[in-house]
Amino acid sequence: MYIRVYELKEMAAGDYSRIMKRSEVETGSILGDVAKVIDRVKERGDEALVDYTREFDGISISKDQIKVTAEEIQDAYAKVDPETVDAIKTLAGNVKRFHAAQMPNKMWSTELSPGLLAGQMVIPLEKVGCYVPGGRGWFPSAVMMSALPAKVAGVPQVTVCTPSAPDGSVPAGTLIACDVCGADSVYRIGGSQAVAAMAYGTQTVPKVDKIVGPGSKWVLAAFKLLYGQVEIGTHAGPGEGLIIADESADPEFAAADICIQAEHGLDSAGVLVTHVRELAYAVQERIGRHIERLSDYRKNFVVESLKKYGAIVITDSLEESIAYANAYAVEHLEIMTREPILDMQKIKNAGGIYLGHYTPLSTGCFGSGPNHVLPTGRRAVVSGGLKTADFYKAVTFEYFSKEGLSNLQDAMVKLADYEGFPAHGNAILERFARD
Repeated sequence: MYIRVYELKEMAAGDYSRIMKRSEVETGSILGDVAKVIDRVKERGDEALVDYTREFDGISISKDQIKVTAEEIQDAYAKVDPETVDAIKTLAGNVKRFHAAQMPNKMWSTELSPGLLAGQMVIPLEKVGCYVPGGRGWFPSAVMMSALPAKVAGVPQVTVCTPSAPDGSVPAGTLIACDVCGADSVYRIGGSQAVAAMAYGTQTVPKVDKIVGPGSKWVLAAFKLLYGQVEIGTHAGPGEGLIIADESADPEFAAADICIQAEHGLDSAGVLVTHVRELAYAVQERIGRHIERLSDYRKNFVVESLKKYGAIVITDSLEESIAYANAYAVEHLEIMTREPILDMQKIKNAGGIYLGHYTPLSTGCFGSGPNHVLPTGRRAVVSGGLKTADFYKAVTFEYFSKEGLSNLQDAMVKLADYEGFPAHGNAILERFARD
């Protein structure tokens, strides 16, 4: 069998811990090497980018080739079939509309007390860098999920860095997505050197204020080391999917869906939790046929990741299944139950939620609308997915009339004295010293 079935109440502590903990991206052993890359990029700029692209990727580019030209982007349309171009445009439209709906009013205010007006205004960040991974594949969807929310938020300068293909070109689908999503510039560099370039700036790559996007352990190590030099918006690790299912679930659907995140890599996770014993074993029996449909490349990922981090967990009730899911705090959560919207309201920890029998989590990966850059490694306990709010500042303001300040001066001066800040209180009292 490709995946084991466990009784939750009889589960060995080691198995429970391994599945609950899942894979962790270990970066400690490479931080020293990544620090050297960062220092060299900081000191030598474009020259270091050219050297590292040759050393790490086996690709020779010149300094003039670091930035992708407008002609290359336009030529990309001829290299991709029209149906794929239309798919990118259609799904990007969904992502744009969803993130536009997330935007608050640009400015609002309210009178808190007579003579006191307070409010908030939304100010977009000025320069954002989007890291779009390569290596195991090419991901136009990753461009949509990072560049589009930034543009919707009003960021004037959006930079994309992505590794090139073995021939030195950037995959056409990625370039089309950059064009559709309004990226202002694209650079054919990847890895920790790309993160360093965006953090410090080089002769060609502009310095940004914030970097978002998923990546390899080398990229995540660079995020750790550069936090503080530049704001880091995401720390996405290996993919995770968990399904809550009851007797209404189709075992064929559930078996197919367990494979979704598992095909991302050897360190991904796929879990089904259900109180229906017959469903658990039916899914275990059917999962093989879905794995056998995959290419050898993806099949290897699914087989190995399910062996290490996959599980079908049998609970005593739907409530216990929900409690398990809340403890797991998964990146992608499917609720394949009779009343998914009702059950969703009992969820406390999840990156993204996919409701019903016809919403496999893969819908969210490609552009249904919500963002697919989601918290992994139990970070869903404290955070949600990437959103437009990650690309703007909510700046508060307040205005007192003389009457308004007079109404509150006694309370404010009293608290200033209590906290030991006489200058604070004096500044308020000075406004009325001549009265």
